[in-house]
Amino acid sequence: MSMAYRQIHLDFHTSEAIPEVGQDFDPKQFVEAFQRAHVNSVTLFARCHHGWNYYDGKVGRRHPNLQFDLLRAQYDALKSAGIKVPIYITSAWDELSCREHPEWRVITPEGKFLFAGGNEGDPDVVRWGLLDFSTPFMDFLEDQIAEVATLFSDCDGIFLDIAHQYPSCSPSALKQMKEMGLDWTSEADRLTHAAKVKQDYLRRTVAAAKVTNPDMRVFHNHGNLALGDRDILNHDTHLELESLPTGGWGYDHFPIGAKYAETLGADYLGMTGKFHTTWGEFGAYKHPDALRYECAFMLAHGAKCSIGDHLHPSGAATDTTYDVIAPAYAEVEAKEPWCEGTRNVAEIAMLSVRAINIPEVHSWEPEAVNNTADEGCSRLLLEGHRLFDVIDTEAAFDGYKLIIVPDEARIGDALRGKLQAYVDQGGRLLLTGRSGLDPDTLEPLFDFGGVTAGESPCQWDYAVYDRAVRPDFVTDPMFLYEPSVRLEATDGQVLGMIHDPYFNRTHKAFNGHMNTPYNTQPSGFAAGVRKGNIAYCAHPLFSIYFRHGPVAIREVLENTIDMMLDGDRMVSVPNLPVGGRVTLRDQDSENRSILHLLYATPQLRGSFRGSPIEIIQDLPELRDIAVAVKLPEGQSVSGVSLAPQGTSIEFTQADGELRFAVPSVVGHQMVAISRG
Repeated sequence: MSMAYRQIHLDFHTSEAIPEVGQDFDPKQFVEAFQRAHVNSVTLFARCHHGWNYYDGKVGRRHPNLQFDLLRAQYDALKSAGIKVPIYITSAWDELSCREHPEWRVITPEGKFLFAGGNEGDPDVVRWGLLDFSTPFMDFLEDQIAEVATLFSDCDGIFLDIAHQYPSCSPSALKQMKEMGLDWTSEADRLTHAAKVKQDYLRRTVAAAKVTNPDMRVFHNHGNLALGDRDILNHDTHLELESLPTGGWGYDHFPIGAKYAETLGADYLGMTGKFHTTWGEFGAYKHPDALRYECAFMLAHGAKCSIGDHLHPSGAATDTTYDVIAPAYAEVEAKEPWCEGTRNVAEIAMLSVRAINIPEVHSWEPEAVNNTADEGCSRLLLEGHRLFDVIDTEAAFDGYKLIIVPDEARIGDALRGKLQAYVDQGGRLLLTGRSGLDPDTLEPLFDFGGVTAGESPCQWDYAVYDRAVRPDFVTDPMFLYEPSVRLEATDGQVLGMIHDPYFNRTHKAFNGHMNTPYNTQPSGFAAGVRKGNIAYCAHPLFSIYFRHGPVAIREVLENTIDMMLDGDRMVSVPNLPVGGRVTLRDQDSENRSILHLLYATPQLRGSFRGSPIEIIQDLPELRDIAVAVKLPEGQSVSGVSLAPQGTSIEFTQADGELRFAVPSVVGHQMVAISRG
């Protein structure tokens, strides 16, 4: 059962304080709104975070102000129009259950109820209560999933939201921990218990969802993909990558999850929202051009598309919402033939820090944001228009020209051996910061031509980089913002030399407004070294780039990657701005490759939960984008054309390289490269 490309996730979290729920539902208006917007799948609600049902059943209670079976009416209307319908059921957030069954709630060791986001912070902020799957709530949830899967046996999947099991000291959890021989006063034991409960939850919910249809699609939403946790694919038939750029995630969040999901062999979709910021923002609308770009970005990363909406309690679809969505989904529909069955082409792999530094026991939701080192590395590669994958330790390393392990990976013996074997077979390895060093002693784990001498005592330092990697506009010592590991070159090529500040900035001694100036004499320590196929940079450069954003550091990293690849790259787009994005995907069934070129200009405007909001409201045109593609040995090209327009463009091929110019890029342009 193939997933649809043009989905709507139709939230319907509706308080009992809302009167006359569903009063304006009109099946004709409801269906026509989605048809007008080119939607072919809508996720409908069975039970929401407020704890109310929107269907007639025996498990749970229908919303007190809903006078009919809304889910059935919505479902039948959409199905009759040929639109797919997955069904949503909330898990750990259910306010009705929290009120009526406090014994089902997550309890802290101090005996307090736990709320979403933790118990600290602004007491005036309204937050959801949390339910504990070790309590009889799990029986209730299991029964409801089975009931919905039976009543709607031909639905197109079960979406289970808030699949989080926090460590809990509820009466049920205390009893189970005692039976397991665990000590509830031990954090480690509470984590061990929570992990077991989470596994039981996953097993039971999947079985309930498949009670009438063994092929039923099931997805457990954790809010973000846990890189390195491949076990989730034993419980999820596909992945839905929630990533609302304006809701705190930003535009560089989604590619990490997408590029990782593809390496797992998963079917996956991207999930954005129609809101100005995030879920449940009634009356707020993203600009149509933003959705056009976001959906194109999903396609360029091999994902199907899902746009989040929140249905008004009246039950009527909001015309403005689907007028805003329509241009994006009209374009997706036209582009689908060039997106189906494609696979990412990559010459670089980012070995995710989050996937390496997995705790021995993890039980609740992943962090809402990506690891800083991962995101800094991914952003750098995106801005450099590099073709890359995001991988974990179980991935096959062969096939990549370069593997990057950014900043803070704790590399154990098994991974060290696997990386060394990759290098021995000709692969190239770039390590930065503490990656590639023993986590405890900071001694090198690989022979990169240098030895270490612990952490720098300086708050920050400076470097004069070698001509091979330095920015083309910097020749003096450049500020590195954060300290390095002390590195002494032995038989490696020195990539730069450190200059210490005269002193650390303190109340006793400081200079000027900011950082202490650099000593004019180098410290004797190296900023980086390279020996053969391994290079090591002594600063956490990717994290520094993410946190501080200096162009000079971006160029150091870009030049270092170029050096490691000997200047060779599969795709070059020299006049595409830094804000442009590039992916190349093979579509073997059609004997062609699809090049995706994207460009938008997010602006920082306003703030949401302490972070600036990235706004896209126009898609400026780029013209005559030059492209060079290195062809695999023996491959020739029979034609190059714009997709979906079908317009042929002139090209040349010589010495294994294909060259052409894309006449115009407005947001997103695909180029089909047909093989000879």
